[in-house]
Amino acid sequence: MKKLLFRKLAKVLILCFLLIFFVISSFGCSLNPNHIAKNLSTYNMNLVFDETNFILNGNLQLNFKNNTETILNNLHFNLYPNAFRENSNQKVISLANKDKCYYNGISYGSIKIEKVYDQQNNDLNYEVAGEDENILIVELKNSVAPQNNTQIFINFEVTIPNANHRFGYGENTVNLGNFFPILCVYENGCWQDMFYYSNGDPFYSEASNFKVEIEYPNSYILASTGQENDLIKKDDGKKISVITANAVRDFAIVMSKNFSILSDKVGKTTVSYYSYNDENKQESLQVCLNAISTYNNLFGEYPYPEIKIVEANFVHGGMEYPNIVLISDDIPDYQSYIYCIAHELAHQWWYGVVGNNQTEYAWLDEGLTEYSTALFFENHQEYGLNMDMLVERANSSYNVFQTIYGNVLGNIDTTINRSLEKFNTEPEYFYMVYVQGFLMFQTLNEMIGDKLMFASLKNYFEDYAFKIAKPEDLIGSFEKTTHANLETYFTNYLNGKVIEFKDKV
Repeated sequence: MKKLLFRKLAKVLILCFLLIFFVISSFGCSLNPNHIAKNLSTYNMNLVFDETNFILNGNLQLNFKNNTETILNNLHFNLYPNAFRENSNQKVISLANKDKCYYNGISYGSIKIEKVYDQQNNDLNYEVAGEDENILIVELKNSVAPQNNTQIFINFEVTIPNANHRFGYGENTVNLGNFFPILCVYENGCWQDMFYYSNGDPFYSEASNFKVEIEYPNSYILASTGQENDLIKKDDGKKISVITANAVRDFAIVMSKNFSILSDKVGKTTVSYYSYNDENKQESLQVCLNAISTYNNLFGEYPYPEIKIVEANFVHGGMEYPNIVLISDDIPDYQSYIYCIAHELAHQWWYGVVGNNQTEYAWLDEGLTEYSTALFFENHQEYGLNMDMLVERANSSYNVFQTIYGNVLGNIDTTINRSLEKFNTEPEYFYMVYVQGFLMFQTLNEMIGDKLMFASLKNYFEDYAFKIAKPEDLIGSFEKTTHANLETYFTNYLNGKVIEFKDKV
């Protein structure tokens, strides 16, 4: 009898163990890019880089998965390089930064669509349209129903401008950001066609898979989104990198003849630092390792196997792409360089993994990223900064901004929650989105405490990984975790009524 009871108890314990293991395994898979890859669209690209003319020829095969609830008769693609063409109405750089960007004088870039066809090599009707030749519209031969697939091919040619920009080449690097036709997001019953603005990052895209082959001269070293699976040396002084990336929102490449590379590992992620001018490259790599480790602990583990941090010719401080960030070689001091690394790496969580519409809700990733950067320095005060110092600096600089702009303009629009085109100047954009966005999250942290703050962010990260979040989703994650009504708090801050709100508190 005792043996029978023991056997039954053993079976129950085994079943419980298997159930727990299944739940844990399922939870782990939810943040595994490979686990969701089969349900996403896939870009297969063959690229050839012509160093003599700085032209990139590309063949794109898109295996489109219709994850909308609508039968689609056409596909829309953003053509971001056309913002750089001559006579474009889109603004890629402010007047204040124009000379720094175009250091050799004005230079133009563009993307030319040469052919669009289907799997049977039948030409498809297409139009380069949008407000400023910024959208490619492809008419499908057969409509594609929800959860069904279709395949199209696009041949294109990209002219790269001589510009220290996210898309352009400088004295040390060729930066290929936002260089290919990328699907617009289908939302609210229509395609969300994007327009280029010099303020912020006017980009918005769904997570997709990428398989890329690029041919380029042997003299270059390449860093990119994803993993290099093969490097094929040719007899003509060229080589081909074969790269894959699953469940990422974009694909970027940086090439240089002068890169040196240092690598190490954090958890399951290989971290590589590419530089050419940095005299503190070992220390910079350690900053990268510390930042990723900090964000892993605070928000959730970085789900990708590789990340590259790349020193680059870039007009602004830094720029984030999936699995790769650009850090400008023109940052004036090393502490600011460290700050930029910490900021751009935080973007891997906020916009990289958890996506959002950066044109409509720039604060959703930038404000949260600034707050995350401050958390990094609070956890690593050996770099000479902490949360209190950064809060004091933010408040002080914001007050100076209000005083100066108030004297000049009379009234200042203090709303945070507005689209990029509604910010009158770059300083206004910076102080509302970055500074006030940071203070909004930091003040909330003070109100609810570290335990609930970090639990809320972990839940937000887990719930919206590889998806697109909206303001109400972030607010909902905080309310679900804290069991508090926080809508009024966020609404006051986002609508520029923070002073009145603080008075009430």
